Amino acid sequence: MTTLAKLSAVAAGAMLFAAPAMAGDTESYAINDQGSVASNCEMTPEGSTTSTVDMLDTGNQNFLVAAFSCNSPYEVTLSSANGGMAHQESGGTVNIDYDIEATFGAFTTVNSVGAQAGPVAIATEADWANILTNGGVRSGNLDLSFDTLAEYAVAGTYSDTLTITLAAVGI
Repeated sequence: MTTLAKLSAVAAGAMLFAAPAMAGDTESYAINDQGSVASNCEMTPEGSTTSTVDMLDTGNQNFLVAAFSCNSPYEVTLSSANGGMAHQESGGTVNIDYDIEATFGAFTTVNSVGAQAGPVAIATEADWANILTNGGVRSGNLDLSFDTLAEYAVAGTYSDTLTITLAAVGI
C-alpha cells in the first residue's frame, strides 16, 4: 500500500469512529420588558366662566368652542345643574329649558332637562388606532338655543350651570 493510500484509509476510519459533533453549550435569559403610560386627557378651555345668555333670542348663541385630546378611550358629557334656566325670583319654580347643539365630529342635540337627569354623552372615542393616529384630538362647538319666545315671558334673572366633562373610560 502506498503511503497516500494508507493515509486515506486511516482518515476514513477516523471519520467512522469520531464522536458526533456537539453543539456549543448555550444558555438564555429572557427579559420581559414592562412599562406604562398614564391616561392624560386635556380640554381647552378648562375651569369655569360666566356667560350672558340672551333670553329673547331663539337662535344659536355660539356658546362655547372647545378642543380636547386624550391618549386613551374617552367620553365627553354635558350636564345641567337646573335642567334649564331657573328663574331666581321664583326660587326656580319657573324654569326655561333650552337645547344645546354639540358638534364634535357628529351633530348631537341635548335638552337641558335631559342633561339634569344625568350626564349626556356628546362625543366618544374608543378606537385605539384612531387615538394613536390622531392623538385623540377633537374640537367643536356647543350652541345654546331656546325653543320659543312664549316659554320665557316672565321678567327676572335666570341661571343654570352647564358642565362639559372629558373623562377617560375603560382605563
